[in-house]
Amino acid sequence: MLIPKIAFAHIGLDQLKSATDFKLFTPHYCLTDWKVEIKEPFPLDTDQLIKKVRLHYFDKSGSTYLFGIEQHKAIGYRSKRSETIIDILRKTSTTTVIEEDFKFDTSGEVVYLNGIEARYDYGTQGGCLRWVQDGTYIEVDSFRLSRKQMVLLARSMIE
Repeated sequence: MLIPKIAFAHIGLDQLKSATDFKLFTPHYCLTDWKVEIKEPFPLDTDQLIKKVRLHYFDKSGSTYLFGIEQHKAIGYRSKRSETIIDILRKTSTTTVIEEDFKFDTSGEVVYLNGIEARYDYGTQGGCLRWVQDGTYIEVDSFRLSRKQMVLLARSMIE
């Protein structure tokens, strides 16, 4: 059962789904009961078009982080990142905001999710599984779930 954990408890995932500019997918496979935190966007305003969502899933008690899911459009999504250059000799720094078109990262092990090709990477902070489904980029990350559990979770998100 998915229960919003945060202060926006009156905002359900169905209402969030109707406010995004992409199709939002949620898992149906359940290792245990979860509590869900809408991490991004913050602050949450469903009257505005939402371009990116990050959900954090916790155990039943809400104290142990299990996994995160990030989603946005696969095509036409632009991200911003800051780049800071520090000149120690001159004691100056310059920060530039760089806007980039999203590009799917094709590195990692190929995994098939109900016919959809995904990529799985082992990292220092656990695993990351990513794929594109119905025009939505989906990324699941966890340092608690095994690769097998992440694949089962991802398969449950595919309709």
